[in-house]
Amino acid sequence: MNLQFVENIDDPRLEPYRHLRTTNLTRFSGRFIAESRPLVQRLLASDLQVDSILVDAKRLDEGLAWLPKNVPIYVVEHDAVAELIGFQFHRGFLACGLRPNMQVWNPQPLERDWTGVMFVGVQDPENMGSILRTCAALGIQDIVLGPECVDPFARRVLRVSMGNAFKLRFFETSDPCGALSQANSMGVDTLAACLAPKSLEIAWWKRQNATLVVLGNEGNGLPEEVIEATSRGIRIEMDLGTDSLNVSVAAAILLHYVCLLGN
Repeated sequence: MNLQFVENIDDPRLEPYRHLRTTNLTRFSGRFIAESRPLVQRLLASDLQVDSILVDAKRLDEGLAWLPKNVPIYVVEHDAVAELIGFQFHRGFLACGLRPNMQVWNPQPLERDWTGVMFVGVQDPENMGSILRTCAALGIQDIVLGPECVDPFARRVLRVSMGNAFKLRFFETSDPCGALSQANSMGVDTLAACLAPKSLEIAWWKRQNATLVVLGNEGNGLPEEVIEATSRGIRIEMDLGTDSLNVSVAAAILLHYVCLLGN
């Protein structure tokens, strides 16, 4: 095991873990941080590459049975961990992972039972993390990120997703309308989650083809041009004067129906 006991928190080996509350290894840095034993273990079990692991010296013994032999493991005294990362931390383990290359989404003909999700303007990390966790639970692996979305590898997103983001395949598009038009031409049914009067109540929808569900911003929903680019809108009927649902709640209902009930 490549244990390295680090006594000085100014050591450059610890740079990825420094001031985590005020800095974020964005999608452009090539790295991300996973925090807590469950997330580190799920990262290690994934196909993603791990650059290093930081361990609170007080928790080292419990990690000896599962920490890898081929990754640098920096052991730091408990009090120094908080000083390094910028907040009190009691989860014992952090890891720095290398981001996978995020390819531009290029729709192709797909099998009838394929389901994917596109985000356009989803900005809240808790919503993103919760939806990614739902996607993993339902076996949805392909996620397309449109403009103005929160980073799916942000610490808060990973924490709320419980590391399930590590199981998914991420793509990106700067032109969701163009990508949706191309998907439509490939025989993919593209469904906009929206409250437009002409949208179809989800209980009336039945799967005919591969299906992409498009989810929009927490406050403003999907842009009209994105809705128009999809093959149809879908909605959830609501009672008692309720006019909307949190996007993560709506996504769970819609995706459960699309994957399991709409066949």
